[in-house]
Amino acid sequence: MSGTLTVHLKRGREEPILAGHPWVFSGAVERTEGDQGAALARVVGSDGRMLGTGLWSPRSQIRVRLLSGPTGRHAGYGPTAEETEGGVASVDRAFFAARLAEAVRLRAAVVPAETSGYRVVNAEGDGLPGWAVDRFGDVLVSQISAAGLEALRDEAYAALTQAFPGCAVLQSNHVPARRAEGLKSEGDEVIAGAAPGEVPTEAPFSESGLAFRAELGGQKTGFYCDQRDNRRLAETLAGERSVLDLFAHAGAFGLYALRGGARRVVHVESSPRLLELGQAAYADNPGLDASRTEWVRANVFEDLRQRQERYDMVICDPPPMARKQQEAQRAARAYKDLNRLALSRLEAGGHLLTFSCSGAVDGKLFRQILFAAAGEAGVRVRLLRPLAAAADHPIAITHPQGEYLKGWWCEVAGRG
Repeated sequence: MSGTLTVHLKRGREEPILAGHPWVFSGAVERTEGDQGAALARVVGSDGRMLGTGLWSPRSQIRVRLLSGPTGRHAGYGPTAEETEGGVASVDRAFFAARLAEAVRLRAAVVPAETSGYRVVNAEGDGLPGWAVDRFGDVLVSQISAAGLEALRDEAYAALTQAFPGCAVLQSNHVPARRAEGLKSEGDEVIAGAAPGEVPTEAPFSESGLAFRAELGGQKTGFYCDQRDNRRLAETLAGERSVLDLFAHAGAFGLYALRGGARRVVHVESSPRLLELGQAAYADNPGLDASRTEWVRANVFEDLRQRQERYDMVICDPPPMARKQQEAQRAARAYKDLNRLALSRLEAGGHLLTFSCSGAVDGKLFRQILFAAAGEAGVRVRLLRPLAAAADHPIAITHPQGEYLKGWWCEVAGRG
């Protein structure tokens, strides 16, 4: 294939690829042949067998993100009509259009009514590694975190604009993974639908009938669509309860809780800008009684250590504390301290919705953290349901690393 690189694997390192895992790590590479600046790499086993084609990342520990697997399919995703001989994909506009069509079909089935803000593309979960796209009304916010995909982005965006005619497309570059890939990691770029110098700062959209504004250029793509189902759970639990919303961001959990009949909602958030955005969200939803809400600008850890009041429900959704595996133990100590403090603020019979979006903290470790936090808080806790990202954030069954968001719905059964 013209313009590609061939990656030869070390003996015995083919097994994960044959089992369907979509990543080739640097330690598995024996040697490479061809253009080191190529967008695509052909992966060959130690016996010379063609194993697939993927996006090449010469500076990353993940050297190849596979688009096609050894049997002419993307592992965990399914066949594509764009395969050629030897399982090598022709990665052009038609290829991206086919993968996007599958992604759109899934969202049509799982995104709830009255919702114009949702994830359109979820990287490996949609067979498009290194690419995340969220839709906020008429604005699509794209994040590319793989060097090979950045090189092919014209074809990818041509397919995206064709799939969503009339939508503006904004590429958000403030993604830590872009720095590791040697890519531009600051500022936003207008791809389509707006003048290059007129980058929008907000995008209005709806979620389950509530009005929100995505803060374009802010955290993530501007809003946390992955928590939608968990916000709906909070709504069902909130009736006549007092609610403490920690790391409130723009107050989305609180809005759902108030619609669910909460008698009081206290939001704690450290960012002045997010406090403003949250208060604007209440103004955008005049059917909700904002007088039953309170906004506190504070560091959550410091606030919890000083706060004496107890609540009927606490929502704890912190930003990621461990982006790398070597940070996991430090993060575990912080999560334990945080959940100990949160549990201590709950009445007996109260509910805790607690989360970790740190990829380096897996579900088993997070459950162990909660066990330790409950013991130190002196409370008896019942785990009612594990929590995860909404269904528009699919995970390839062969790619457990895609399961970044994990959480628990817990009840404090008593003290002592």
